[in-house]
Amino acid sequence: MPSTDGSSPAGSSRSASLTRLLVVDAGDESAFRPLNGVGGIPGPVAGHPQFPDMTPLWREAGVTVVRSFDWVSRLDTRGDPRSLFPDWDAPVDDPASYNFAATDAWVEAVHAIGAEVMFTVASSIPSNKLPAHDLDLYGRVVEHIVRHYSQGWAGGPSKPIRIYEFGDQPDLGQLHFAGRPEEFYAMYRAFCEAVRRVDRSLTVGGPANAFPLEADAPYREGFLGFVREHELPLDFFSFLWFTDGTRDPLDYRYVSAELRALLDRHGFPDTDLTLCYWNYLAVPSSSAPAAEKGAFQAATAIHLQDTVIDHAFFFRADSGRDPHYGFVDPGGVGTADGGPDERSRALALAGRALRGHRLAVTGGDESGLTCAAGRDGDVVRVLVANYVAPDSALVERAEDRFTFRIPIGAERIELGLTLPPQRRELASAGVGSVRVEIRNLPWAGRTVSATRTSTTGDVDGPLDLRVSDAGGVQLDLDLAPQAVVLVELRAPARPDAPHHGDAVGVPA
Repeated sequence: MPSTDGSSPAGSSRSASLTRLLVVDAGDESAFRPLNGVGGIPGPVAGHPQFPDMTPLWREAGVTVVRSFDWVSRLDTRGDPRSLFPDWDAPVDDPASYNFAATDAWVEAVHAIGAEVMFTVASSIPSNKLPAHDLDLYGRVVEHIVRHYSQGWAGGPSKPIRIYEFGDQPDLGQLHFAGRPEEFYAMYRAFCEAVRRVDRSLTVGGPANAFPLEADAPYREGFLGFVREHELPLDFFSFLWFTDGTRDPLDYRYVSAELRALLDRHGFPDTDLTLCYWNYLAVPSSSAPAAEKGAFQAATAIHLQDTVIDHAFFFRADSGRDPHYGFVDPGGVGTADGGPDERSRALALAGRALRGHRLAVTGGDESGLTCAAGRDGDVVRVLVANYVAPDSALVERAEDRFTFRIPIGAERIELGLTLPPQRRELASAGVGSVRVEIRNLPWAGRTVSATRTSTTGDVDGPLDLRVSDAGGVQLDLDLAPQAVVLVELRAPARPDAPHHGDAVGVPA
């Protein structure tokens, strides 16, 4: 197919089929942002056999850190046999008073794939949402849990956990925290003091806000004011964002810029910004085809690289089986038994592509056609996504507000949140194919091995591809709506004979 200059003709419609030129400069390197975290349950464990083993997928995706919140064992503020501390009348200093087994096994599973754990201290919602009854006792229990996971107390893991988060969506009405904001602040203070008693160098943060764009809110400005007034540590400020109300991968650019400005205004310029949940859809009644979700995942993973977010966790990188709410979360990946689909493959392909040294790319747009490239040793990877937002997301909004209902048993809880401004550019430009031109490869005149992998599961290659004397190759790719393709070029094992002339393209 002929290449274009990468521009879209004025007035082009979504039904048009355009060819776009994407240019990768292998000689222009920078660093990828460390955003390859996930949330999810690693796999089956004694007493909880229902969860599929996700660690092979996480290893393939190069996951670097896993958030623990969705694991079965949480720290309830009231008696719960599943809690990390089941009985609040038990002796705090006795290892037998704690319920570490399942969480220990999951920590070890995460460490076995070379990833870290971000340990979230929160209660077992929806069954328990009450504030701590005795803050001193609560803090002592938190201290022992941190000693277990960071210093090996009571047979804790050999590799220490260094990152601790407090809270999870305290602003989600009364669904996650059924107390006053001041009670939450006091619990954060007890948490910080407990962690400090163990090791002042440990990383702490929170509060995992569900509605980060709500201005003058208790768990935004109120929380930051309390932390500043009491000189508490806040190494990172965590928040979550799903795009049920927008279906826009660029929401994360807007939301993170707003929060970065908020932190700076309130005297926290050195506090990292942590996106502790991200995905396409979160409301249980929301739905979309797996291919659409996978394309969104890949496009968003690429766009996140150009935000001010310091750490990000895709939620949820498991089957979606939820041990607390009793339903299958729409944010899961793969089938219920752990089999692959477009969502799990998108997670793997993006994780493979966004590692090593980032390469400069031009030709993408802000309407769903996204591209990223990287060089990892002797492999150059190019990831292309053609996300097409549904027509429902393109209808002009009456207001930048999204309301929804969450089913909790027989209840239907109605909530609402502020949205980023609607973007006209979200509508797809109708790109149907791309020519990928890779320049300045270090293998001029040599033969490389090229493989193309799609989220459909199709793999094309390896095929031999000649690099021009100038260090360039061209590849033509068909891109249906919601297609995601990863191209991998592997260096030759040894130099071969020089080749004169243009590079040979891989046919679409």
